[in-house]
Parts: sequence; C-alpha cells; structure tokens
Amino acid sequence: MQLKIHSSFPDQVLYELINNKSDYLIEPFLDPSWTNVWWKNIGNKEYIDIKYFVFIKNDIPVMLIPIVHRKFFFLKIVEIAGGKVSDYLSPIFNKKYKFTDLDLRFIKNEILKYYRKYDLIFFRKQKKYLHHNNPLLNLDKPILGIHKSYNIQLNNFSKNKKIKKILSDNRRQKKKLSNLGSVDFIIANNIYEKEKILKSMIEQKEDRYKKTNVWNMFKSNNYKNFYYELIKSDFNFLKLHISAIKVDKSYISTHFGFFNYKTFYYLMPSFDNIKFGSFSGGNILLENLINFTQSKYIQVFDFTIGNESYKRKWTNETNDLFDVILTISILGKVTKIAILFAFFCKRINIIDKLYKKIYKLLN
Repeated sequence: MQLKIHSSFPDQVLYELINNKSDYLIEPFLDPSWTNVWWKNIGNKEYIDIKYFVFIKNDIPVMLIPIVHRKFFFLKIVEIAGGKVSDYLSPIFNKKYKFTDLDLRFIKNEILKYYRKYDLIFFRKQKKYLHHNNPLLNLDKPILGIHKSYNIQLNNFSKNKKIKKILSDNRRQKKKLSNLGSVDFIIANNIYEKEKILKSMIEQKEDRYKKTNVWNMFKSNNYKNFYYELIKSDFNFLKLHISAIKVDKSYISTHFGFFNYKTFYYLMPSFDNIKFGSFSGGNILLENLINFTQSKYIQVFDFTIGNESYKRKWTNETNDLFDVILTISILGKVTKIAILFAFFCKRINIIDKLYKKIYKLLN
C-alpha cells in the first residue's frame, strides 16, 4: 500500500470515483464540492490546514480522508474535515477492497507519523455499515459516541398509530391554512427560488436558536456564506433539494437537504414559529418530503443526527455513531480519558454540566 498526500482534492482520484462510483462508499459530507465549500467558508477560519490522504493499492485509490488540524490552548488536535455542519464523517473507501491487518497498520502508522508533533487524533461521527467495513473503525477500538442517526427504511415503512395521528392532524391543519390562502409544496428549481427559501430557513433557524438558547451558527457570516455558496455548487455524488410549504407569499416551513439514488438526507428543516407556530408546518413539509422520496424510489429517508423527539415518531431504524481516538502525547492520553469520562457521564445522565464543559473543549 502507498500513501499520497495532496493539498486539494486530487483530480485523478475524483476521475476514478466518478467513473467507478458504484465501487466506492461516499457520504455526502465528503463530496468534494461540499468539502471545498466548507473549507473556503468555515474550515480555514477554524482550522490551520487541510490535507487529503489517499491510500493506494495496485494503482487504485482504496481510501481517501480529508484531514484538518487545530490548536486549543496547549492541545493540538487532528480531525476529519467537515466540522459541525457535517453529520457523518466516515472516509471515502472502496467497498470491494478487503483491508488486511497489514493495511490497517500501515494506515494508522502513516497518519501517526505525519502528525507526530500533535496530541490527539479524533475521528468523530463514524458510521458502522451493515455490509461494508469502515476502515477507520479498525484503526483502534471504536468508542460509542454521543450521536445517533435516525432513518426510515422505506420498504418497511408502515403508518403506525403515531404516524396516522400526525397525518390526520396534517389534514386538519392544511384545511385551516387554506382559509389563509393557497397551500403549496414548493421545490426550488432555480437559484432565485433557492435563495428565497434559504433566506427564510436561516431566519427561522436563528429565531429558534435564540429562543432555545443553543449555539446560533448563523450569528457568523461564515456559516451563512457556506449555505449560500452550496446552493450555487455542482455536486459530484448528490443533488441538492431545497423545498418549502408556502401559504400565499409566506414560507411557513422550509428544508435544505440532498439526495442520491439510494438515500434522502433530511438535513436543515425550519418552521415559522412566530406567525404559523400552531399549524404543524414542519410535519406538513415532512409528509411531502417522504412522498417525494417514495416517488423517486429512494430506499432510505435519513434524518441524520440529532435527538429531537419527532424523529423517533417517524423512524423505524436507529444507528449509533462511533468515534476513533488515537493518542500521541501524554496530554493526548489525558484528554482521551476526559472524553471517555464525559461520554460515560452523558450516557447515565449525570454531571451533565461537566460533560458539556469537557466536550466543548473539542468543538
């Protein structure tokens, strides 16, 4: 096995992926366009450098990882590119290639050797796949992280009592909304519509963030610019999907997401809680998105990460995400112990403030 390190996504590897995309597992958050837009608008403000590690066997790329690093006081941390806006950070890898123990030792040693002056390598939000082994999960004992993903396997989707109740309520709410004006499900087909819906999404999200007293990403123009540039980008392995429920001229709920031939990713939903908070606009939009997904014969409706209660009502599958932590220095080893303790405290719902302080260290 060989390692080649690049400062940007290598064209030759992209050509290989595009022409043999069925051979590779590519999460949307590592689509080259997504990573480039993230680095341009957010990454280079929060991290020091980005490198693309390409592991090659018999002249064929078998794994690619975009890696970034940063400093937090005295702690030097290495991560996978994508930060807070990327829900899954599994590497791009060849599904047909069987990684041997020798391959895995080579991968681990090369990464550790390149970042030997750092303290901690923290590969977060790794997925465990049913039919394919995520190579990063074999570099060290994976740790059950704090994130879960929720999705609907659409071939097993049945309208249980909870869903039937939601759909019944949607019918009532749509009837009420029709008294205010025409109720339409809008899919943006041009940049003008995308920008209008995105503007509403950001405004609705900011209102929600402020009311719930959580981190407001859109306080920073870097994050706003990231999403505005995404809607103008061409992606290699996915399609953007910008949509809304509109009552006359008002967007009562919006969604920014994407899909490929297999999965629809429900990423950034929002709703107008000021004027239309009592009309279940989020559920009405969600029903339309699921219908759209089924019309495209997509297999999975993925709610991605986040422990919101409404997701548990809709979904029929839950998956844990894992973290892989490689330590280099004594400070790195101490930090790993602190992270493990924070995870433990969170899982048993004690010392929650301590958990937040420790985990905030790496965010």
